[in-house]
Amino acid sequence: MPSFKLKINSLTELEEFAKFLLPYLQPNIYLILQGELGVGKTTLTQSIARNLGIKEKITSPTFNILQRYQIKNNYYLNHFDFFRLDTSDNLDLFQELTIDNLNIIEWGEKNPQFWQEKKYIKVKLTKQSPETRIVNIF
Repeated sequence: MPSFKLKINSLTELEEFAKFLLPYLQPNIYLILQGELGVGKTTLTQSIARNLGIKEKITSPTFNILQRYQIKNNYYLNHFDFFRLDTSDNLDLFQELTIDNLNIIEWGEKNPQFWQEKKYIKVKLTKQSPETRIVNIF
């Protein structure tokens, strides 16, 4: 995926951005979401999940690190949140769950050794106003 920057002015535009991302979100590719608290990382994950047909309520897995949502048969959306972690935390027990699934990680910079050796897309969200976000993809 090429690097670029865009402005998102509404939840509708965020939904469109999620649809744009879907073809790039293949099994074994990690989507790393960066940005301050409340910038919309979980909201973007919710939009992606809706576009994948997931009907369950998507919540931030801050306290349990991982929420799994079945997309179809043995294919899952793994929604990680590393907010409470640091680089010394060993996440090896989660590695097997990531194989052949879609993996989204909020706060991935807190434990980069989990995903850095894999294929990934980074999306950094920056709040410009209460409704507007700047999105950098790299």
